[in-house]
Amino acid sequence: MARSVRRKLRQIERARVRTVEERTQQILDERTERLAARRDAADAQTEAFHRVLLCGAGRELFGLPIDAVAEVLPPQNCMPAPDGPPALFGLFGRSGRLVSVIDLGLALGLEQASPDHENHHFVLLRREHPHVALRVERAHAVADVLPLRGEEAASFRNDAVTGYGKVRSGDADREETLSLLDLEGLLRPFLPTASVPGV
Repeated sequence: MARSVRRKLRQIERARVRTVEERTQQILDERTERLAARRDAADAQTEAFHRVLLCGAGRELFGLPIDAVAEVLPPQNCMPAPDGPPALFGLFGRSGRLVSVIDLGLALGLEQASPDHENHHFVLLRREHPHVALRVERAHAVADVLPLRGEEAASFRNDAVTGYGKVRSGDADREETLSLLDLEGLLRPFLPTASVPGV
């Protein structure tokens, strides 16, 4: 009888140990789930859409931050800039101010898809000094873009490209990938050092 009592006590002790281990495991599992839920929520916030102006240059699609765009203009008559770099397309006057025009495709080292200068757009940027417009083959539309993460966005062609994204659309099969531009990085080679923030 004493043996059976001892055996039962051992079984109860084992059951209690198992229960403590199981409870510990259950607590760890619940904490892991809560942390994963927090991480998912943080990822959802970081995957916020960026609002950009979609522009075509050299058979590629680019996104200009919409906050940096003042206006989209039809082609303007430009005065050539003597001794300027090839990407400096020229100068034109607007509201009593001189505006430098930089060809987006040439600034990025791309071949032009269309030699037809009459259909190009000029994207006037929000800048105090100097005033700059980008010459693009086509300004398409304003769109929401989801930045790509991980391997899809690992290597950039140059300093002006800060990442890649997909245009938000209802049809997942027709989502286009585009390059997201850093305008200060793009303009840095063409502007006096004093006019580029952070330099």
